[in-house]
Amino acid sequence: MPRLFKTSLLLLVLALLAAGCAVQPRAPRGEPSESAAAAALSKADYEAAAREYLRLADAAQYSALQRQQFRLQAADALSRAEQPARALQLAELIDPRNLTVAEQLQWRLLQARAWHALRNAERVLEVLAMLPPASAATAALEEYHRLRALAYTQLGNHLEAARERSLRSHYLYDDAVLEDNQQQLWNALTQLSAQTLRALRYVPPPDEFSGWLALAEINKQYQLGRRELQQLIDGWHQAYPQHPAPQRFIDDMLQRSTELVLQPKQIALLLPLSGRFASAGAAVRDGVLAAYYHSPAEQRINIRIYDTANPAQVLPIYEQALLEGADFVIGPLSKEGVTALLDRSDFPVPTLVLNSVDGSSLPANLYQFSLSPEEEAQQVAERAWVQGYNHAAVFVPEGEWGERIEQAFDRRWQELGGSVTTLARYDASKNDFTHPLRTLLNLDLSDARHRQLQAVIGQKLHFEPRRREDIDFVFLAAFPRQARLIRPQLKFHHAADLPVLATSHVYSGAFARELDRDMDGVLFGDMPWTLKAATPTQALRKDSDALRVSDNGLQRLIALGADTYNLIPVLKVLENYPFERFHGETGSLRLDAQRRLNRQLTWAHFSGGVPHLLTESGADQP
Repeated sequence: MPRLFKTSLLLLVLALLAAGCAVQPRAPRGEPSESAAAAALSKADYEAAAREYLRLADAAQYSALQRQQFRLQAADALSRAEQPARALQLAELIDPRNLTVAEQLQWRLLQARAWHALRNAERVLEVLAMLPPASAATAALEEYHRLRALAYTQLGNHLEAARERSLRSHYLYDDAVLEDNQQQLWNALTQLSAQTLRALRYVPPPDEFSGWLALAEINKQYQLGRRELQQLIDGWHQAYPQHPAPQRFIDDMLQRSTELVLQPKQIALLLPLSGRFASAGAAVRDGVLAAYYHSPAEQRINIRIYDTANPAQVLPIYEQALLEGADFVIGPLSKEGVTALLDRSDFPVPTLVLNSVDGSSLPANLYQFSLSPEEEAQQVAERAWVQGYNHAAVFVPEGEWGERIEQAFDRRWQELGGSVTTLARYDASKNDFTHPLRTLLNLDLSDARHRQLQAVIGQKLHFEPRRREDIDFVFLAAFPRQARLIRPQLKFHHAADLPVLATSHVYSGAFARELDRDMDGVLFGDMPWTLKAATPTQALRKDSDALRVSDNGLQRLIALGADTYNLIPVLKVLENYPFERFHGETGSLRLDAQRRLNRQLTWAHFSGGVPHLLTESGADQP
């Protein structure tokens, strides 16, 4: 269901409810008074102010223009009273052509506040597309850029969110608010890679926003020592001498360069190199070695490799690695191996395990990095929420893997306020998914209604089944073979217009235009490595013969190995600076409070049988 239609429907329902019970709460006694409305506003009693302005708008002694201005004030008060639907309902009754320039801006701002409360970022930006006049009041200009920043943040467009916060800062005079705005600006820029920050800095010094981009790029130079970093900062000061960036951002950089960057001398690589996980272990090893050989010779860290095919031997091998001089450990890879390692109560050196483990916290010095399907399912929920969807249809395979994916999606989706309207499971070994799809789309009920109607009338009727209309999108968990069959069958069952969002598992990892020709329109999240997206380390993809494997399923594990090696120097940086990110081959990585590396996926959709990357704003990348 289109987002605009959904929101309009919501407003209509709320308006009808309001008309029946609460469009105008009980009016206070006496004549309406502008002073009473102003007094209510001064006390932040916005509902009372709205009631009084609505009474003024109904008073016969005022002109039509004055009554419209009172409605504007009432709508503005309702938007501040967290009654967005009523505010928009009232705003639609106002003809902006009869308002002054300042009132027109107020009219747009109140609508933007209401659309933001209804989490419709696109409508916020649509309402605020026109630049405000330079003569506008400072408070209105501040509010304009604040709302645009919030909308871009909701859409995940960190660059434009930062730009709006930079503009907003010119209208802030409260030190605490200014400091918070600068921190939000900085947090947004830290989401971008150094490569992106450099490419976007096309306005020369001393442009203020270019200065922010340049400083954020310096902030990404994790490997530099204090002296080299100080030289870059000195150069930045010369280029941007009056820049408003707080000194504390620079102090944090300098402190980080001396205290937090890890420089281990020897890595122990604990991987299954024999047995049933041998191919997976070899792929991770190849990724680690590719990153090792791609790094400058003077920065390479000595690596010793241990075979942990037998989980029962993980602890003895870990002890052996420590005795042989390891001051950083990568692995194990299997869940059984990680579980065995956790029998140890303390970890004397930083240890980065490559699988997920249950529990709310990890022991000190232990870090977790995995290609978790549950994490991908949660990000699908977040993407759907950003796009304004509310009602999901979930289609997952039978079995333990499908249940894990479904439960992870459902938990996150409900946290965001969405609902799962319908759920169906399919047998992944089959080719025909008619029965579970008809259940998912409620087509059997449509058939039943048709039969009942024919029985009543007593004659055959022309009939076309209709799918249920109370779902906004399908969340699909499937591997390439199943996804290539399910997508055209969805179309056949009258759901061609229904958006499909999926995890990376629907994509094989290699362009296959003919095989994926029916996948057009499917939106999925994956890693930069498989999508050929730009990253600071993308050159290593073609620099090593070790990466040329025939099994595309192993490509993602090679990327995991490459990121694991490149992460080592910055692990403590990520731990101590929660908003920092490492832009790697598996995604944009950050470390949470439990020392788990979370991946931000890259989004793409199939078009012409091949994936097309999406920009942060959701459009195709050029």
